[in-house]
Amino acid sequence: MAAVLTPRSAKMSLERLINALRPVLAENFGVVIRYVPTLAKYLLCLLFLINVRSWPLMWHFRVFRPVFRIRLEHKLLQWRTMFMSRARKIQAEDEWLDSISPVGADPMSFSIKYNTWASIDDSDFNGHLSNSSYAKTMDSARFKAALAMFPMFFRAGGWMALAATHYNFIREIPILAPYEIRLSIGTWDQKWIYIIAKFVTKPKSKSKSKSKPAEQPTSPSSNSNSDTETSTLFTASLRTPADADAISTTGTPFPPSDTPTATSIPTNAQSQGDTPTPTITAALKAVVASLASEPEPDGAILHTISVSQCCFKVGRITVPPVLVLAVNGFSAPSPSPNAPPHWAKAKAVMSRPLGGSTRALHGLLKGGWRDMPPAERWWDQAMGGVVEERRRRALEVVQALGLGMGGVRNL
Repeated sequence: MAAVLTPRSAKMSLERLINALRPVLAENFGVVIRYVPTLAKYLLCLLFLINVRSWPLMWHFRVFRPVFRIRLEHKLLQWRTMFMSRARKIQAEDEWLDSISPVGADPMSFSIKYNTWASIDDSDFNGHLSNSSYAKTMDSARFKAALAMFPMFFRAGGWMALAATHYNFIREIPILAPYEIRLSIGTWDQKWIYIIAKFVTKPKSKSKSKSKPAEQPTSPSSNSNSDTETSTLFTASLRTPADADAISTTGTPFPPSDTPTATSIPTNAQSQGDTPTPTITAALKAVVASLASEPEPDGAILHTISVSQCCFKVGRITVPPVLVLAVNGFSAPSPSPNAPPHWAKAKAVMSRPLGGSTRALHGLLKGGWRDMPPAERWWDQAMGGVVEERRRRALEVVQALGLGMGGVRNL
């Protein structure tokens, strides 16, 4: 007959088990206690190492790493030319500046790549890159692209102000996955330049090249000089000003004649008849459709598209993007294999061997361009032709983002 387990018998069985284990526990408890601090120390060290990319000042290191690299290159140039004559030193520096500038490049075909990976501290509990990490990584990617695209502008004391950033999430980026940000110039108007960034990953094999679209995140982010002082050759700065007066959201360097404005296109606050009001969602979809209509040339998988609205500043003076593009060597495609036609005029302003100077370039950017007659503005001629046509078409799509955000302010 089976014994019935009563509360009293269960208690007695538990007491006998404890009495039997007491000698074993008493013998090994001290050993366990002795190793707890060591185990905790190793666990803390492991946790500290896993989150190395979130250590203090690591964000600053990643953002300013391109500046450190370009300063080191300039310092090495000075060491290599230290026994040369002064004229040869100046010539060598001028040639080096040309080599790091995109001379002759098509502004709307030029791109910069930023490679990184989805570390543990950049990922969320769903096991993929967190929404906030897109914006954090874009700080580094934008800065690298800005230095590569506009080195002469930064050399003259300029900086870029970030006014807004828009994101459209297409697929998740899995934790620990390497990914690449491809940045290019989308378009520009009389004040703003729009930087397009594509977050992509390389397919591991042909069988995995067709990735199944993942569920979109539920809370996508929307963010918005002296010639002799060669030791401070680049004083680059790419930042979002804290004060609202630092960036005007409506003003332009001079009245635009070819671009739509907030008063010419109805917004949420000013509709005309039955004209549909542009929204953020519709604008983002239009941008994504225009940018993602063609696959990446190397078959990379597109995960996210970002549009950054920036403007160029020298002090508090806004510089037209077309001028910044031209002084850095960008131009419309030319059949000539040599430098673009406008480059000789740009060099006459900023090249020391040709009689120019950094101070002269600084003066041109800070407002000297206003004093030049429209017919003599070589920077407008440099960006003409097919580049101007493509710029206008792209501007019609991208500018709707800003108009949609302007309408949200009135809600």
